[in-house]
Amino acid sequence: MSGQARWFMPFLVLMFLVAGCSYEEQSASGEMPEMVRVKLDVPEKATLHKPTRLQVKLTQGDAPLSHADNVQFQIWNELDDPPSVSPEQGMMTAEELENQGAITANESEEGLYEIQHTFEEPGTYVVQVHVTHGAMHSMPRARIVVE
Repeated sequence: MSGQARWFMPFLVLMFLVAGCSYEEQSASGEMPEMVRVKLDVPEKATLHKPTRLQVKLTQGDAPLSHADNVQFQIWNELDDPPSVSPEQGMMTAEELENQGAITANESEEGLYEIQHTFEEPGTYVVQVHVTHGAMHSMPRARIVVE
């Protein structure tokens, strides 16, 4: 082993140790946020021309998540799927979703976001909620039959 290699190897090992300790300290200190859990609450059936409450409950760890960055409901008849987003486009912004008819939810109580929606035509509808908080984005879906 040459003189430079003998000096460089301990330096390299030291760098790996420092990087590893730094990662453990960051994880132990809780700097990495816990995942946001999203529970979409949509009734199985709705009555035509009557307001229907659509809710989503957000939690992070054991606590309700208040003040999420963005919570929007997108609703469409399952026969009329909205155009899919290409990988080149990436995730749609809140403004783009709103332009496609998404409805921004209000926080009714800590961690609970809701809208009232009146269905004007019978059918089976897809309700998809878009939740953004920090770098996390979740988009669960549910179906509702309107009679």
